[in-house]
Amino acid sequence: MTAIDPVTFEVIRHRLLAITDEQGATLAAISGSTHVVEASDYNVGLYLPDGSVAAMGRTILSHSSSMAAITRSVIGDCADDPGINAGDMFIVNDPWKGTVHAQDVGVVAPIFYQGELLAWTGAMCHMVDVGGMTPGSFCIDATDSYQEGLQMPPTKLVDGGKVRTDVWNLVLAHTRMAATVNLDLRALIAANHTAVRAMTALADKYGAETVRAVMSSLIELSEKRLRNRLARLPDARLHSRAFLDNDGGLALSRENATYEVDLVLTKRGDSLHFDYSASSPQAKGYINCAFSGMMAGIAAALLPTLAYDAPWNEGLFKPVEVHCPEGLICNASRPAAVSGGALEAGWLVEMTAIECLSKLAACSDELIAEAQAVPAGGPDKFVLTGAGENGGRQTYVIMDCLATGGAAYAHRDGVWTQGQHNIERQKISNVEAVEMDSPLLYLWRGLVADSGGAGRTRGGMSMGAVYTVHGGRDVTALNSAHGWEVPNSTGIFGGYPGAQNTRTVIHGSDVRARLAAGQIPAVEELSGDRPVMRGRQGLYHLGDDDVLATVPQAGGGWGDPLERSLLALQADLDFGAVTPEAAVRVYHAVLDGEGRVDEAATLARREQLRDERRGWPAERPLPAQPRGARTRLHPLGDRLDVIEADDARWVACHCGVVLAPATEQWRRHAGMSVVHDVHALGHATRLDEGLELRLYACPGCGRLHTADVVRREAAHLDDIRLLDAEV
Repeated sequence: MTAIDPVTFEVIRHRLLAITDEQGATLAAISGSTHVVEASDYNVGLYLPDGSVAAMGRTILSHSSSMAAITRSVIGDCADDPGINAGDMFIVNDPWKGTVHAQDVGVVAPIFYQGELLAWTGAMCHMVDVGGMTPGSFCIDATDSYQEGLQMPPTKLVDGGKVRTDVWNLVLAHTRMAATVNLDLRALIAANHTAVRAMTALADKYGAETVRAVMSSLIELSEKRLRNRLARLPDARLHSRAFLDNDGGLALSRENATYEVDLVLTKRGDSLHFDYSASSPQAKGYINCAFSGMMAGIAAALLPTLAYDAPWNEGLFKPVEVHCPEGLICNASRPAAVSGGALEAGWLVEMTAIECLSKLAACSDELIAEAQAVPAGGPDKFVLTGAGENGGRQTYVIMDCLATGGAAYAHRDGVWTQGQHNIERQKISNVEAVEMDSPLLYLWRGLVADSGGAGRTRGGMSMGAVYTVHGGRDVTALNSAHGWEVPNSTGIFGGYPGAQNTRTVIHGSDVRARLAAGQIPAVEELSGDRPVMRGRQGLYHLGDDDVLATVPQAGGGWGDPLERSLLALQADLDFGAVTPEAAVRVYHAVLDGEGRVDEAATLARREQLRDERRGWPAERPLPAQPRGARTRLHPLGDRLDVIEADDARWVACHCGVVLAPATEQWRRHAGMSVVHDVHALGHATRLDEGLELRLYACPGCGRLHTADVVRREAAHLDDIRLLDAEV
């Protein structure tokens, strides 16, 4: 490797990032797809000759590992036949060759310089439709991947600079939205051309050897930075379990199962081991993800949590080991149905990884500010199909479900409408554009009170929307969501879960009569038939008198809600972030005659509740309290510590009570209360009958330390176990 002075290194590093920005701008300018323009559901990147990520765009984080996997598949499948040459580009959307699901279409290109392979570049975006059983290609009734549309292994799309029209026409023949997909393909190719030209100019200026050396050094730098950070954290085993509620598609007679994505994360020294082997077997329906989907979820969690200040590239994956046998819901074997996997099992891989990594960061005074509760646990997909005023039949994907409230941190509330955790530069649907392009009319769009998970700091509010059909014919909607009867956006260290997905449909309403009378009605004011909605509703008809109202999930809270300051709670009431009813029910405030927080009465009420918690039953009594001097070793969140006393290590509450030896589960010694009415803790109203929420409080001070979502028959969750607990 050639020696490079620091100034040249930084100039080339920033140029590589600028090239990915230029790629992204090119893609968005040409595509016109709502997924690209509104949701930023695309990514671009530069890769070493072996496919290792050297620089990536900051849009959809999950595509970072996916694009590298695609490039390696192309190298492995195409090097000998049909060959990889200058001017070639290869298309891939096979979930077992690197993509997360078939709707994610990637195009990668080798960059040759003076006859030698300098690097690879690639661009990927979610396409509105690639065929299959259902418009939009989210095939909720599919039982295998063959029903889910076109899935192309590495295939040469551009041969020596010339587009292969046979392959191009093959792709367009499989989609209901050929005009849109045609532009998407052009945009992906153009993004790659942008990178090829820019990388060639960079090599002209600095030399190919120098450019390759900087790319390799960036990977080494990122690996070193992450390993150094991990080495400063305590060795620990962390456990997170997320539930995927499945109430069945229309055509399938499913068993109404509740599936699990189960992660045991072990941190030793400077490495991380992700073990998903206890997850559920792959499902019959479309909720699975392949190995690439699992890796995408891990990447989306890891990069912003522990690698927020490192260049995002292959080096960040080198300290990571992953274990998950094939045939499980998050590593499904072909031909499992996986078209929903990016938003289903793959999404919960990300949520469990975020929870474990955040709890690991919360064991460090240095990194606890990077820890967060679980963000929004998955969108309620909304795909609309129908003929608009011009008579043409179209498929529209409405992106409002992405405007979710962010998760809470120890030091601040979650951000309102932050958007999904794995989308760095997210946008949402533009109201005027949706009304112009689709047969929809907005009746309302705005912040949803009480949607953020309660806590000492609370989750941010999500954005809800209410629509009616306007000027359309033969309009059908597809809705499908998990987080319907399961709180996916769980809180942390005593915080409560955020809102679950909620959807209301009113058929045959009086909405048009009210609009004609000059009224914009609220949902609860409308008459009409209100059918029972299911999470995976599938396709249903929407007419001109029908109304659809949605509320997406929101991030969880942090810390005991009884510890939310009264000033902050009053500000929530003044703004409308928390309703008076929820202030009383969830935060246990007492309001005076003017609806304001009565400070003295609220403090008395909260102390009464803490007294009740001190009386909650515990599985085991508290241990004999250490008599010797206590030395704080590190935090477990911001209200528990690991201390050393009497030649042993202990878990202690900030009130001074030692809950348990650090070698044992502290939950066994804490007071526990079981909750089956999820509405008692927040916005949600439905809970799977096989689940419960367990609240654990300190027997000494009554502080709530965790609110766990578990199966009714399950043992206590052992979420943080130190590996060096014994002296």
